[in-house]
Amino acid sequence: MSTPPISRSQIDLADQILQRAYADGLFTHAAYALSVRGATAARRAFGAATMETVFDLASLTKPVATATGAMQLVEQGRLHLLQPVRKFFEEEFGALPHLTDVEVHHLLTHTSGLPPIPKWPKDGADSERKAWLQAVLSTPLLRAPGVGYTYSDAGYILLGEILRRVSGMDQAALFRQGVTERLSLPNIGYLPDASLRPRIAPTSKDAAGTVHDPRSRDMGGVSGHAGLFGTTDDLIQYAEAIRGGGPPLLSRAATARMAVSQIPRTVGSQSYGWFCAGNDFLPKGDLFSDRSFGHSGFTGTLLLIDPEYEVSLVLLTNRVVNETEDGSRFLRVRRYLLNAMAAALV
Repeated sequence: MSTPPISRSQIDLADQILQRAYADGLFTHAAYALSVRGATAARRAFGAATMETVFDLASLTKPVATATGAMQLVEQGRLHLLQPVRKFFEEEFGALPHLTDVEVHHLLTHTSGLPPIPKWPKDGADSERKAWLQAVLSTPLLRAPGVGYTYSDAGYILLGEILRRVSGMDQAALFRQGVTERLSLPNIGYLPDASLRPRIAPTSKDAAGTVHDPRSRDMGGVSGHAGLFGTTDDLIQYAEAIRGGGPPLLSRAATARMAVSQIPRTVGSQSYGWFCAGNDFLPKGDLFSDRSFGHSGFTGTLLLIDPEYEVSLVLLTNRVVNETEDGSRFLRVRRYLLNAMAAALV
């Protein structure tokens, strides 16, 4: 495949932006990959990273593992998006009247009314998975479902558990079957193998390979909202599969639902798994098109797909390793980078 037309001076500028960020101590590891029209246009690692470095993907888990898995189960006729959420849990946890009107699509689009983060179970003393589920299921709603937008780890924790109950396998196995094996991606998944640990970018003083998110960590490292690890190259292949530039993971119909907002404009802009244009969480900078959709992660990760310009972009960092950084400097650098990358398209 021929090299896509891009401005090398703009790519050099993007590299300089990340190199300065590394020099300023925003992260110790970073890598990116840019695909244009189905071909690799640019890729580079910074700091102590190489293109083989494995990163904690944080909330990229939501669209890449959980929403993708949900849509695959929908395609298989094993799940539909209007099913009441409480029906999956009442036999084990008892009546859940406050969840009466919450449906699966509400969890996917952050319109369930659940708060951003559930309360800690038993003050964090009990880290068992069931305790976390009980904590989420007993959390009062902020509002009625469907009438407002609140980005929620709690909703995706429930969604991950629904996938487990419908598929009969844990989310790690479901992801291997539905994504890694279908795309032959060797370095992306939950609970990275010990052989990968020397290549994992640290996110804290804990041993590399331990998920940074405390809720996912308490749930054994496998959950609907966080827990995936992966490389830039594996993630760009996933992005291209969703964009339509690689082997498909989903049908054309399901992919279309993930590419555009599935909630009323008065509520927000969110597809099944992805932030869409108009959502302040969408990491698209100032220049990528309003057809863009994508996601970010707390550890300093992002995935952006722009169908208008036939672009997929992945940036992975370990910005949380700098415990004094509140995120503001990183977000500013991220916006500069996205604008430089967009301006590289010719």
